[in-house]
Amino acid sequence: MVWDEKGLCEDYIIDVLVSVGWKYSEPEDLPRESYEEPLLTEELRDAIRRVNRGVPLSERDVEGVITSLKSASSGPEGSKRVLSYIKDGISIKPEDMRTLYRVWLIDYDNLGNNKYTVSRQVVFQHGEMKKIRTDVVLFVNGIPLVVIECKDPTSPTTTWMNAYRQIKRYEREVPELFKYVQIGIASGDKTVYFPTVSWAGEVPVTHWRAEGIDDPLEAMGEMLKPDIFLDILKNYVFFREQGGQSIKVVPRYMQYRAATRIYERVLGTIKGVSDKKSGLIWHWQGSGKTLTMIFAAYKLFRDPVLQNPTVFFIVDRRELQEQISGELSYLGIPFKTIRNIEELKRVLSHDEGRGERGLFVMLIHKFQIERLRELKERLREGETIAKRQNVIAFLDEAHRTQYGLLASTMRSILREAFFFAFTGTPISKKERDTYRLFGYEDERYLDRYFILRSIEDGYTVPIYYQARLEKDVHLDKGTLKAFLDSEFEEIPEEIGEEVKERLNRKLNVVRVHLKNPERIEVVAKDVSKHFSENVDGKFKALVVAVDREACVLYKKELDRHLPAEYSEVVMTYTQNDTGIIRRYKEELFRRYGMNSADEVNKEIVRRYKNDEYPKILIVTDMLLTGFDVPELQVMYLDKPLREHRLLQAIARTNRPFKEVKEAGLIVDYVGIFSELERALENYSKEDLEGVTYDIDKLKERFESLSEKALDIFKGIPLERRDRRALMEAVYRLHNEGRAREFKSLYSSLRRVFELLGPDPIKTEYVETFKRLTKIYYAYRRIVEREDPEEVERYARKYYRKTLNYIHGCVDIEEIREDFPIIPLDENYLKNLEERYEEISDRVSDMIFTIKKYVITERDRDPFAADLAERVEEIIERWKSRKESVERTYEKLRQIFNEKNEMERRRKELGLTEEEYWILYVLKKYIKKEEEELLELARHIIDSTRDYRFKGWTMKPNMIKRVRATVAKETATYGLRKEERDALKGEIIKVFQRNP
Repeated sequence: MVWDEKGLCEDYIIDVLVSVGWKYSEPEDLPRESYEEPLLTEELRDAIRRVNRGVPLSERDVEGVITSLKSASSGPEGSKRVLSYIKDGISIKPEDMRTLYRVWLIDYDNLGNNKYTVSRQVVFQHGEMKKIRTDVVLFVNGIPLVVIECKDPTSPTTTWMNAYRQIKRYEREVPELFKYVQIGIASGDKTVYFPTVSWAGEVPVTHWRAEGIDDPLEAMGEMLKPDIFLDILKNYVFFREQGGQSIKVVPRYMQYRAATRIYERVLGTIKGVSDKKSGLIWHWQGSGKTLTMIFAAYKLFRDPVLQNPTVFFIVDRRELQEQISGELSYLGIPFKTIRNIEELKRVLSHDEGRGERGLFVMLIHKFQIERLRELKERLREGETIAKRQNVIAFLDEAHRTQYGLLASTMRSILREAFFFAFTGTPISKKERDTYRLFGYEDERYLDRYFILRSIEDGYTVPIYYQARLEKDVHLDKGTLKAFLDSEFEEIPEEIGEEVKERLNRKLNVVRVHLKNPERIEVVAKDVSKHFSENVDGKFKALVVAVDREACVLYKKELDRHLPAEYSEVVMTYTQNDTGIIRRYKEELFRRYGMNSADEVNKEIVRRYKNDEYPKILIVTDMLLTGFDVPELQVMYLDKPLREHRLLQAIARTNRPFKEVKEAGLIVDYVGIFSELERALENYSKEDLEGVTYDIDKLKERFESLSEKALDIFKGIPLERRDRRALMEAVYRLHNEGRAREFKSLYSSLRRVFELLGPDPIKTEYVETFKRLTKIYYAYRRIVEREDPEEVERYARKYYRKTLNYIHGCVDIEEIREDFPIIPLDENYLKNLEERYEEISDRVSDMIFTIKKYVITERDRDPFAADLAERVEEIIERWKSRKESVERTYEKLRQIFNEKNEMERRRKELGLTEEEYWILYVLKKYIKKEEEELLELARHIIDSTRDYRFKGWTMKPNMIKRVRATVAKETATYGLRKEERDALKGEIIKVFQRNP
């Protein structure tokens, strides 16, 4: 039996979907108008009437609703409109009515009122030429909303990426379908989902986890349960508009899980089944907390049970306020920013003290008791916002400012509100305990998403730290201890009077030491060297200095070693600035032609995110929280930080980037990582598992990856370095299905190799790495038929040093010469025999060539489809040594000769592909002369032509007529029933391939 994508993925996912509530329909049974129309129009008509029973809709009204859907363009604006219709219905004024009604396309309240249809191999067409056949499509009330593409999960040559690329191609070729489809799912070696956006390039992919389910397809089935899927569709799918580009947002599984728990807590308490009014959401930095808050807020605000609530997003830093405000704006969600205390008073006192309804973003600093005392007293009387339950506050970075007078004032005014705290770095101290403030005795946190799981999911990368210049520039133990013993999480720029004189002196010693110009000169030179050798041209970096003056000194020194455009300073400025800070500000304003520090900083950050320059930002306080730039890999840390400030800062480097960023790297010039346990002593080991790794761990990972890769080839004499050993290694990858494992190991090994820079450990494993590289190139060349140069085209930018090294050690031309890619044409066998003397070498090339042909052509060419089992059997017998290499060669040679003969005969007879394919099928079942069968083939084509109009395969009665005609034309040939049925089925497939 041949295991393929149909059995291992397509059949399986359909079984899973049927088990959770979807109803399967054969593609020919779908009530479609044509290939060009993606909607199941009749099903949608019925649903509109069924879902909107209380609305007086005429036939014309129903058609008008459907026309609104159909007439939307497939571009950004039209697709955005379609999503709005799907989520919120379409407003119409029925005939002879003055009232405006909302007509729903989907019933989100009574889920059983919808029709959930799943089908396979559904054809869609755009114009005369563009036609696709999707593996699996999900329709709700006749609207196609999900497309699934499957690849054989056991195949060494195809992965989920092939399925993803296929859907991206479908988006371009049939955009009309994808104005409706909201989610694409690609399944192969793993299963991922992503937003479908036909005009965009690459989009983020993610996967779904479900508690207690390990199988990724079953987990995806959980996401596609009608109740969960429709919840996601209505409340978690958005278009995001930024910089003139429209993309689509879908939730990650932990965002959905946390937002759902928040929603259920609020609804449960309001309905009286619970009395809990707070919760701590602890998600590691980089996992998407901002969107989680917005998802929860959006769903709560739209729920009628809450009766038009008031929702606050409360932060403690202006950049976080701008971040949340920006995200809400990009998603098109209405909100207001409370910019001063007077605006807060207006919001709270609106509607006679009941409070304004809506979504509001604000800084917690607006809750100043001396300015709000009078309002607070007024709100004690009557039905005011202080007594309303439908008030929800989302507190970002809640570990920082929820323990003092501002938070106390907020809670005293919003006495009955719900408070949900979001943080990646909670605090557990006697006077500041995030768990105690927002959790409960039986619930430390409402939702938790920790570091190791985030790395495993691929939402963040691990962080490594490396000490440099320890003897020259690090703080001494006593000075470092003074900082760690202090109450500060970083050295404050201005140490206030409240600090004891002894501590003041010690902390000033720290700053003076770190700002010493001679020291900064040494560090800046080392930063420049490390950046040039390891980072430049691939990723970006941050330099974190102890204060603003140190930032300016660093800029001056970096400019001595790197081009001036490489670096910029991002920091605050005041009117009282003097000396080098004032002079630098004046020079910066002249250079940018601006007079606002905020505007200059924004422009620098914009360029850093979007342009080639600057490549390094120099900061002291700004951008250490809420700064999300995937291209940022290295932080040069020259400022003492501890506790949550240290965690937040280093997490700036943990965002993945294009599958080429192995890790973030912290280069420590202070020595804080030598005392890491003390610096993070308020966290448990469990909480911080995986937060950072010493660079020595990266060396251990390099060793481990090398050894795991070598283990795959145990017993093969790789040290011989000859062609036979290399071929044996390639056979093992192919025969034992280890290719995917090896390719994954090699990719990780190469990323680590690049990240290690000039580390001496690389010399210990240089021979191993060379051998593995040669196997990798040979496998890609022999089995996947790809040229090494093409394989490395994308990697060249990010692995420049490694590739230069490899190409100096591994002769790519030798691989090309030893393993040529012989084109599969009429001269294939002749060229093969000229190229290889050894029969075993010919067999290898033939096997990989024919497998590639079967995989790529079996959906189009019936001969390729017929070869699948035959080829697998030959390969299995060859692998298990049940067949001699000579016998295997003859069998494969026969296949190639058959293919050549078929093509030669087709051309000789002057047949179209359709004619020859019908003739080919007839020959399989009817033993007559070719001339008679050719006449029969043409007669079948002619006699069915009237039934095979455009879209005929969507008309069950047309399929029946074609079947009946084929049966009639072949009735006199004495076939058994099973032969007649098989013959009809194969001829129908030929016609369907070219409908």
